[in-house]
Amino acid sequence: MKSFLRRCCDSKRECMTYIVMFLWIFMGILGFKYEADFNHIAAYFLSLTGFIMSYMFGESYRKSNDTSIFMSGPTSKRELVTYATILLWSAVGTWGIIDMHDLIALSAYFAALTPFVGSYVISESVRAENNDDEIKQLNS
Repeated sequence: MKSFLRRCCDSKRECMTYIVMFLWIFMGILGFKYEADFNHIAAYFLSLTGFIMSYMFGESYRKSNDTSIFMSGPTSKRELVTYATILLWSAVGTWGIIDMHDLIALSAYFAALTPFVGSYVISESVRAENNDDEIKQLNS
C-alpha cells in the first residue's frame, strides 16, 4: 500500500486521476444513500471535467518540477489552484446531495468558472518554468 501511495504521489496526473475516481465513487454512494437523481450527479461531475482536463493538459505539456501537493516541498500554482477547486467542488456537491439542492444549477455554477480557472492553468503551462515571459509554442 505504501508503495502504491508513493507511486501515486510521484505522478501528479495519476494521483489526480485516483482522487477524482474516489470522488466519483463517494458521490455515487452519497447519491444512493440520499436518493439523488444520478443524471444530476453525472451533470455535476461533468462540471469538474474542464478543470481536470486543463490540469492534465498542462502537466502533460510541461511537467512541473515542483513536488506533488501531498508531498513536502514546493507545489506548483496550477496544481494548487486545481486542488482548491476540487475541494470546493466536493464540499458544494456533498452539501447539494445531502440537502437535496438542484445539482443542475450547481453544475452550471461550476461550469461557469471553468474558462477562468482553465485558462489560468493552461497559461501557466505554456509559460516557461522560471516565470519569465517566454511562451512555449503549442505546435512546436
